[in-house]
Amino acid sequence: MKLMTCKWCEYSFDLHSQEKKNAEGYANECPDCVDERGGDQSAPRYLGVAAGNGKMSDITILQFESEEQREMYAKAHRNNSGYNKGKSCQLGGHLTSMSGMKFQKVAENFANDNHKGKG
Repeated sequence: MKLMTCKWCEYSFDLHSQEKKNAEGYANECPDCVDERGGDQSAPRYLGVAAGNGKMSDITILQFESEEQREMYAKAHRNNSGYNKGKSCQLGGHLTSMSGMKFQKVAENFANDNHKGKG
């Protein structure tokens, strides 16, 4: 149990209670105030993923509608990209389907494929 004081109504509430988990919102907002103010107004959930294309990988920042969607995508990306699998990542039928996952691309940085200065 961790008691917090709400920044709006100044009442104490349990940060780890089921009501707070259901209401979401910022850590210093009680569940009642989150509901009264129109629901969760906290920052969107982001995930940065990197491609495995050499010394300078492509990086993409994605925004998800929910933490569950973010975790599903992260798990599938780690599995499909071979995270902690070594050279066996492209072998076998272990690839996870990533269709139907809802996200929005926020930013992207493409690697310089000419990273050794060759033309």
